[in-house]
Amino acid sequence: MEIAAHDTDFHIRFEGMLTPRIVFEAQGAAHGDIDLRLVQSIEDLLVPSLGRWEASSEWFHQLDFYGDGIRSLTFSRGAFPYDHVRQLQNLLRGEHAAFCILCIATDKLAGAGADKEADDDYLAIFRDRILVTKNIAERIGKV
Repeated sequence: MEIAAHDTDFHIRFEGMLTPRIVFEAQGAAHGDIDLRLVQSIEDLLVPSLGRWEASSEWFHQLDFYGDGIRSLTFSRGAFPYDHVRQLQNLLRGEHAAFCILCIATDKLAGAGADKEADDDYLAIFRDRILVTKNIAERIGKV
């Protein structure tokens, strides 16, 4: 696990860790289906404990398709699935090995603290490594 000093450090390091877009472009038309299978695997893992994300105040699965191999999940801090990090990482095998699952913990999702300028916390899950901001790293260490 690599721990970023702060969110700016996280984003700089994150960009350098991403799989080059050409890898996903080489998948051609199949990339969309590969991506959707990862979407389904993520939801199969998280829905039983968090419920469906549609209209949820607990989490959100960004389904916009950019072809960049990043699945983006946003969680309210209280719902962040610290105990599912390794299981999410295990999804990044086979056809999904080049993908990344980006998780964001925020106070803004449920409206709690929306008036405050609280920093979000980040976790990037790759097949063979994890990049995380300090607050999440501390919580994962307690799980």
